[in-house]
Amino acid sequence: MKILLAGKIVLPHRVIDLGTIQIENGLITDIFDHRLPTAQGDGNDWILPGFIDVHLHGLGKGEPSTRNGLLEMAAFAPSTGVTRLCPTLGPVELPVILEYLKNIHDLVHAPPAGALIAGAHLEGPYMNTVRAGGMDINLLRTPDAKEVKLLLNAANGTLKIMTLSPEVPGMDAVIKLCKNAGCVISAGHTVCPAEEFDEKVEAGISHVCHLFDTFDGREVFAGVSQSCLADMVLINDRVTCEIIMDGIHVPAPLVKLAHRAAGTERIIAITDSMQGTGFPDGEYLMGDGRAYILTNGEVCRLKSNGNIVGSCLTMNQAFINMTEKFNFSAPEAARALATNPARLLGLEKETGRLETGLAADIAVLTADGTVKACFVLGEKHYEN
Repeated sequence: MKILLAGKIVLPHRVIDLGTIQIENGLITDIFDHRLPTAQGDGNDWILPGFIDVHLHGLGKGEPSTRNGLLEMAAFAPSTGVTRLCPTLGPVELPVILEYLKNIHDLVHAPPAGALIAGAHLEGPYMNTVRAGGMDINLLRTPDAKEVKLLLNAANGTLKIMTLSPEVPGMDAVIKLCKNAGCVISAGHTVCPAEEFDEKVEAGISHVCHLFDTFDGREVFAGVSQSCLADMVLINDRVTCEIIMDGIHVPAPLVKLAHRAAGTERIIAITDSMQGTGFPDGEYLMGDGRAYILTNGEVCRLKSNGNIVGSCLTMNQAFINMTEKFNFSAPEAARALATNPARLLGLEKETGRLETGLAADIAVLTADGTVKACFVLGEKHYEN
């Protein structure tokens, strides 16, 4: 079956203002710089590569600690333009982590309805308690090589990202184990001294978890500003940088600074979203049982103390924020939302951009960012 979509086609480095994209047998088979008479759409919609979110803790009714929760996340994701995702698990007890990794492994190899599960992202539990952020400090622990081997065996090649605090003693062994298993090592929730960051990159760090969040700020001595960890991240071309694109976790000027300093190719747009995202304001529970309040247009905050524990941002809204508030062009935003995360996950030969021969993972957005349709491997999984 052939599908023809007409609209503003966002290619990696330019936009076809009114073109047609052709889908056959799950692949993009042609892209025309004009509208074909039989194409669907009024020509005013954005046609984008399907978004890939590598850092989200929940979506819709779903959260990652159970199989049903993962199925809910995958089913809801296309309504936000997401075609592939790495459901992200924060620090919990070991049996829950092992069950999560087993479920992810199974769903990678037997895809659920909706978006494809690209793999697992563990945010913790090997983190510095000084930068716990919204995490339960009692669930953070020191590195344990034996336990890490257990996790890697359970994942069997599907643990794609491990976020840890690289400065914690004994972490180099964990970094080596994960790197040898083909896992991206991400620095986050860290007080790594700025002058030691390059050394950690040499050891295997290649990614940074939600840049500017749970990071130490700049210090000033005798009126002289000192370099900080964020500076070292921005100037090190060997690392990619996640940014939560809600304008709250990272204010617009800092997003613009990161864009200028690091360049588009190193930026990975994420949501860090929580269960309930896409739903009305209300009270929800984290995987560790703590309650939080979700407020649309704001963030998710712990009910007990008001601390931020995540966002309620969706990737389609991130595209609008990036293009209307943060000075990204549409092609730059698409690269940060799809192309760069595909490369991070080793999927760049399969998906992440609109190009003939690649998977027909496509998000169709109206001018205001509403998802009109979403295709996963050429199959429509959402239509508004």
